[in-house]
Amino acid sequence: MKKNNKMKSAKNKNTAATEIKELNPGQIKYNNDMHKLGRVFTWIALALISLVPIFTMISTKSGPDWGSLAKTILFSLGFLAIGLIEAFSYAPLLGIGGQYLSFITGNISNLKLPCAINAQQITKVEPGTEEHEIVTTIAIAVSSIVTTLIIIIGLIPLAIYQQEIVKVLKPISPYVMPAIFGALMMVLIAMYWKNSVAPFLLCCIVAVIMHAIGKGSTASISTMVIVGMVLSIITNYIMYNKDKIKAKFSKKSRKNEASKQTEEEDAEKENEVLEDLANVEESKVESA
Repeated sequence: MKKNNKMKSAKNKNTAATEIKELNPGQIKYNNDMHKLGRVFTWIALALISLVPIFTMISTKSGPDWGSLAKTILFSLGFLAIGLIEAFSYAPLLGIGGQYLSFITGNISNLKLPCAINAQQITKVEPGTEEHEIVTTIAIAVSSIVTTLIIIIGLIPLAIYQQEIVKVLKPISPYVMPAIFGALMMVLIAMYWKNSVAPFLLCCIVAVIMHAIGKGSTASISTMVIVGMVLSIITNYIMYNKDKIKAKFSKKSRKNEASKQTEEEDAEKENEVLEDLANVEESKVESA
């Protein structure tokens, strides 16, 4: 008993030591600093964005049309709901620093998220690790810088040949977002095909039905992202419960098989004992 208690206490000490090792003070400090800087720069960005209409009103000496603003409240609430859902759904993929950078600079679904996923796949980092946080933040920061430089370079010819460039690019623009999400979809289906096939097929069915009943305009990318998230949660929850039921049945079957094996082994042992006794009695009779 004393030896067992010593072994248990040693195991507890080892597990406690590993838990202490996993808690990296540098990572905790980094996360706290990221949250502080992210909040500060988010408020600065919101203030700068809000100053644009204010300075426009001051310079033009005009005020807002409150009637027109009232009509856009429901539309704005829809975008608010989408923004909140994106904040929660993109958090595990973007990390702390990457999420603040993405929501300040914008273009999350069509630029920042693909860059983050691509960087994670190239470096083969695990979600939630220090490497994941660093790689994702660097990827999003570099994509923001590169995007800004491309915009600056692109604005120069656009300012000179605006009408010609718009005419050339207009037929291509509706296919940009589907192409990006299609590439991401194929990557996710290849990695997690059991979890992603069912939501993908259900989203396709929903989109076809919406177009069939004449509501195709409401089946936009932002709407289908929310629909896909809800369907993913439902289908994965059902699959998880099925796996649990299968695991229970498999445990029961294993227990039954084990009990049958033990019964068979006991019966074989009894037969062997009986045979040995019979052989002993026969030898006694022969000797007599």
